[in-house]
Amino acid sequence: MATYKVNVSLPEELVSQIDEAADVLGTSRSGFIAEASARYITEVRELTEAERRRKDIQRAIDGFKRIRERAPIGYEFDYVAQIRADRERDTPEGWKR
Repeated sequence: MATYKVNVSLPEELVSQIDEAADVLGTSRSGFIAEASARYITEVRELTEAERRRKDIQRAIDGFKRIRERAPIGYEFDYVAQIRADRERDTPEGWKR
C-alpha cells in the first residue's frame, strides 16, 4: 500500500493531545492520526449503513400501513407471521436462528 504525506492544519491543543495519546500508545503522531482516521471512516460507514437499514425498515412499515388502510373493514392479516414465513422460505437449509 502506498503511503502519502499530507499537510493538515490542527489547533495546538489538539496536536498536544494527539502527541500525549500517541506516546501512551507507543506510536508516532502519524501512526496515531492514521489509526484514528481509519477508525472514524469505519464508524461513518457503519452509521451510513445503519441509517440505510432504518430507512428501509421505515419504508416497509409505511408500506404495511398503506396496505392496512386499504384493506376492507374487519380484515385481519398477521404481518409478523408472513414475515417469518418469508424469512424461512428465503433461509438456506440448516440455518436456523
